Amino acid sequence: MNAMADLQSEYLFAEPAPDIVPGLDPQQERARAMAGTPDDRAQYVLDVPIAFDEYRRANKYIDALLARAKVAKKPGGLWIIGEGGRGKSFILERLLKRLKPVEGDHRRLCPVLYLTFEARPSIGEIYIRLLVQLGQDPRSLKGLSLKELRDTLRDAVKTAGVLLIAFDEAQHLWVLATKKSKGDAGGALGATLKRLYDFLGVAFVFIGTPPLDEIRRQDEQTTRWPGLSFLKAFVYNEEFLGVLATLDQCLPMPEKANLIDSKLSKAIFDSCRGSFRLLKMLLAEAVRTASQKGKPRISREHLAEAHFLVHCSEETPFGPVPLN
Repeated sequence: MNAMADLQSEYLFAEPAPDIVPGLDPQQERARAMAGTPDDRAQYVLDVPIAFDEYRRANKYIDALLARAKVAKKPGGLWIIGEGGRGKSFILERLLKRLKPVEGDHRRLCPVLYLTFEARPSIGEIYIRLLVQLGQDPRSLKGLSLKELRDTLRDAVKTAGVLLIAFDEAQHLWVLATKKSKGDAGGALGATLKRLYDFLGVAFVFIGTPPLDEIRRQDEQTTRWPGLSFLKAFVYNEEFLGVLATLDQCLPMPEKANLIDSKLSKAIFDSCRGSFRLLKMLLAEAVRTASQKGKPRISREHLAEAHFLVHCSEETPFGPVPLN
């Protein structure tokens, strides 16, 4: 287990947790959660960031983009692609929490803008949503032409010190590559995004599911944004055990649960199926259950109950769900 002790130090408390209280270091934040309610403890588990390899790599790319955006007119961009539960949301939350807008005396500083999509938006909708984030009154934007909206956006971006725009669920921004010839996968909206990038001079980050990668590979114009971080599911290997070892230290419980025990760790992997989100949800519910029962650590029984709550299944890799 000494190898595990060495490995876990690479992951522990990679960044301050979202909603962290100013002035508290990670250990103090954990102690604060332990002093709270079972719900507070569970929320801490959901929030605490763990720098597994892909998380660390994507954040390193983003930090490089932010630095480049301060000095380059065309800083480039990054594609963060993966199935649901692979860590995309954690990466985005880290970025938005770290670079929140700041209200100054004379202007609003906003280093990062963020858009998410449930369906394919119009070009005007993108302009207006970005302008609203920059403090523009939506009523003042009514009746403006697309060119006027774009010019207003350019001036607002410069005034607010914007460095990066993150597009979440970005697969909705592009038509299917198979419906267009190679080099034009984005259609009219994709072409507008390319011109907007050249016009604004800020970094673009596109976050989405694997179909977005097909478009990225087939559209020659997306070389404007060459960076790629592909988030894969965990496999049951040393990295996964290292993440469990770190989480065992992070859990806001008085005693460790020995999550890297060979049988327990395999059961945890079978429950989360390699998904970082499901892993966090499983452990959060186990912590909530153990805390409600006044136990000093989570056990297989708590994990069985957590599996039932997360998956709505009485067949758990941890054994039978305890009867209440």
